[in-house]
Amino acid sequence: MRLKGGLGPALTPEALAERPVPALVATILQGRTGTPMPGWQGMLDEQDARWIAQQLLRGFPEVKQP
Repeated sequence: MRLKGGLGPALTPEALAERPVPALVATILQGRTGTPMPGWQGMLDEQDARWIAQQLLRGFPEVKQP
């Protein structure tokens, strides 16, 4: 839930900094063989996957807990 890795690698901007957007899009759409990361091509198109990749690279603001 904090994108710091659980079953897979962290999805923080720092962890993804060296990865080009097209590579992230391909991972989102096709998944990663031998890992728990499924492909989402049946539910997302390339534009959706690109948006997700760009958001991951930007990072998400911390949500303050009440």
